[in-house]
Amino acid sequence: MRGELVRFEAEDGLELVGFYAAPEGGGERAVLHTHGLAGNFYENRFVSAVASAVVEKGLAFLTCNNRGHDYRSDNLQGEGVSTEVRLGGSSFDIFDESVLDIGGGAAFLEARGHAEIYFEGHSLGANKVAHYLAERRDPRAAGAVLISPPDMFGLREESLGGAIDEVVAHARDLVERHRGQELLETGYVVPFSARTIVGLYGDPGKTDIFPFRHGHAGDYSVLDSLELPILATFGTVEEAVTISPSEAAALMRRESSRARRIDVQVIEGANHAYFGFEETLADAIASFVAA
Repeated sequence: MRGELVRFEAEDGLELVGFYAAPEGGGERAVLHTHGLAGNFYENRFVSAVASAVVEKGLAFLTCNNRGHDYRSDNLQGEGVSTEVRLGGSSFDIFDESVLDIGGGAAFLEARGHAEIYFEGHSLGANKVAHYLAERRDPRAAGAVLISPPDMFGLREESLGGAIDEVVAHARDLVERHRGQELLETGYVVPFSARTIVGLYGDPGKTDIFPFRHGHAGDYSVLDSLELPILATFGTVEEAVTISPSEAAALMRRESSRARRIDVQVIEGANHAYFGFEETLADAIASFVAA
């Protein structure tokens, strides 16, 4: 499969970098991949498998860094000698700004002639994709692919021993005192800035999109607002949920009541990164977007 390294702008002018591949003749449809927390456009091996599989089905594929790529990163904005460097990466990522990155990727694909887009997200990228689709109601959206959607509040409550409210309150206080860039430990492998914590955990109605820990009592209103075809996948090993993946899958099916079509697949033996099951995941996604 041939492709190209591309640079384009998020909606606020921040430069994003990624990999774009298209079938011969281009085609109208495409898949836009959004990576997860501390990820990037190339690290997960399944990205290559998915790209090859969907291009073979006649769709283009774009995977790109968002401003939260890797642990910490330098993101560029502007041109030539006036270029500015903006601090980014997962430690400084602001959840609300994800719509600017996804919107920029969609605009790039539209400019390349792809009027129908499947918005795909892995891990935290699934939260970002669901949030984008719920907020924007993008008319280009042909469907959503949610790869290992995480219960990020449940995971963080476990790692913090239930102290998430205290952490958020402390982060809010720092933001109000203009110390939002200060880094705090949150039980994850990297610290988060106070602004990042408030953006991720300060408004559960916006970001707690997959509250599997609460079972049917959870607020799935963002997920349930998506009136388009949805594919969700889970592994069964070290998955980013606090209940069994099969229970999470059942909740996805039940709580996506407005979806025009809902397909949930549990891939036995796969972990959160689908090591050794890249082709299985790619086949599931290619079949879904080609249907």
